[in-house]
Amino acid sequence: MSTIFLYGTSEIIVFLVFFALMLGATEVGFRLGRKSELQTPDKTKSLVSTVEAAMLGFLGLLLGFTMSMAVSRFEARKQLVLEEANAIGTSSLRAALLPAPEGPDIGNLLRQYINVRVQDGTMDEDPTQLDRSHTQSLRLQNEFWTRAVAYGQKDPNSVRVGLLLQSLNQAIDLESARRMAIQNHVPESVIYANAVVGILSIMLVGYAFGLSGRRHFAMYVLAVAITLVLAVIIDLDRPRSGLIRVSEQPMIDLQH
Repeated sequence: MSTIFLYGTSEIIVFLVFFALMLGATEVGFRLGRKSELQTPDKTKSLVSTVEAAMLGFLGLLLGFTMSMAVSRFEARKQLVLEEANAIGTSSLRAALLPAPEGPDIGNLLRQYINVRVQDGTMDEDPTQLDRSHTQSLRLQNEFWTRAVAYGQKDPNSVRVGLLLQSLNQAIDLESARRMAIQNHVPESVIYANAVVGILSIMLVGYAFGLSGRRHFAMYVLAVAITLVLAVIIDLDRPRSGLIRVSEQPMIDLQH
């Protein structure tokens, strides 16, 4: 398994793979328990139940910690969308204070820029399109910054230019910050550690049921629950794919 599997494969396939591993671990544990049922004294069975509870508690703690990491990254991406929309909107308002031709030119460039940024934010994980979008963003950044600096050189004491350059610089910085936030995933090793602990835990649950001599649907419910939590963690951490995506509504509102 690698980064490509977690972030480059359909979430449905990821869910099915983890679910199959959970079911397989449950069945292996159950069969091992059945083989040991008659030779295992009641005191040992009680100890197995204690270890089972401890493992499930540890798994819950680990899943909660990882979910918190994924949610914090998701919230950071949402906040950056709002901040970038505010920075571009403020720049547009300040550009309107400049006389022609610089003011209208910068305003037109900002309108093109917001279109590119909205398109980038709603784009799927396609390296070719993402590179093209990033190139367009850099070109527009260079153009509106060059025009603002050119006017500032003609009128170096203008407060309007200083405020405009400040907001333009913030918009440029936030574009870079959003790109980094999208690439800032929960470490893959943490997710795999969750999966391994989940597999061991569900195997121990199956083993405990095997010692009791009968299957129970609770084993499979637990397998589904663990898999769903892992799937949600991965989905939260895939900004450009999956069911859970960061809303681009602030940018769309600004575009309109």
